[in-house]
This record gives sequence, structure tokens and C-alpha cells, in this order.
Amino acid sequence: MIKNKIITTYPKSVFETKKSKVFYIADFTKRTKKISKVQQRGVEFLDNQPFDPNEPTKEMPCLIIENPKRISVECNIFDDCQFVDNYNNQLKHGECCFFPSKNDGRSWFSIVEIKDCISGKISEYKKDIQAKMDSMFNIFRNKVSIPNKFYFIVSFPRKKTAFNDALFSDYVALKKYKKAFLIVSNFARIMDTHEIEFEK
Repeated sequence: MIKNKIITTYPKSVFETKKSKVFYIADFTKRTKKISKVQQRGVEFLDNQPFDPNEPTKEMPCLIIENPKRISVECNIFDDCQFVDNYNNQLKHGECCFFPSKNDGRSWFSIVEIKDCISGKISEYKKDIQAKMDSMFNIFRNKVSIPNKFYFIVSFPRKKTAFNDALFSDYVALKKYKKAFLIVSNFARIMDTHEIEFEK
């Protein structure tokens, strides 16, 4: 199973399990960095859409994942000390990964990167996103030995209009043959343990 493989390679990995009809992945890092450390928040895997800590009457923009069949899902929110090289240097990584609790070689495996920025800044993150995707692919495909189809989901929660896929078209073509797909979306729908859909 995927979870056991990750824990065997990275024993510090911590998982949350949910079977909600809808769940949310939100990154509070930027929005809470100016308050006291006790109140600071990072990436969270939630059953309900949270409110913006800076504007408590408004819902927080985040990655929304529908799960109409209530498939049991595991989520591992990455810690900065979770992935290190032989010299104890931190490796580039996304925010988290999630996948079906009951899985086999045909099940999907998703890694999430959230960029909580305004729309005009999206192109500035291309190199960072590509570097993180390379690192995550190396970690989970080569070190953890997960053979499943990878989805590297890049979410820009503040962007409400359709994404311009041309920004990543060269990279998407490069990775497809390795069963690794870069998806730029703020919305996903889990169909079953073998299929997950995305909307632009």
C-alpha cells in the first residue's frame, strides 16, 4: 500500500484520513505570518471550507475536492524536515499528497502545490513549480517506489477565471510518458479509487 511505502522510507510522515463528501486543502502560511507564532497556521486538510483569518466574514480560497462516493482518502501534509538528502539538506517539496486509503497499482496519487498569490504573479512561479515537481517525482517514484499515475496539482486559489495551460505546456508534454501529469486547477472530483477528474 502507498501509505506503508511512504512511512517505510520517511518514518516522520503523518497522515490524516477523511471520507467527507467534500474536503478542502488550504494554505494559511502567508495570511497568518504576521501574527503571533502561536496563532500561525500552515497547510490544512479540512472537512469544511474555512474562513479567511484576515477577513473572518469571507470564505478562504482553497483547493476544493469533491468526493461524492465518500471514498476514504489519506492525506500527508509535508513537513519541512520530512524530505532531506544525505547531507541533511531540505529537498524541494509541495504542500501535501493525497490518495485512496484502499489502493492498488491502478490507483491515482496526487501531490498538491498551492500558490496563494494574485493572478498577475502566476508566471513568476513557473521555475519553482517545475523544480518542486521534479523533486517530488524523484522522491515518490524513485525513492518510495510508487508506480502509480501521478497528478501534480498546482492550485492558485485566488484565481477565479480559466487557467492558461500554455504556461506549462512544454513541461506537461515532457512528463506525460512517465505517467506524471501536471494539473493546474482549483477543483477536483474523486470518481473512485482509480479515477480523479479536474476542472480548469
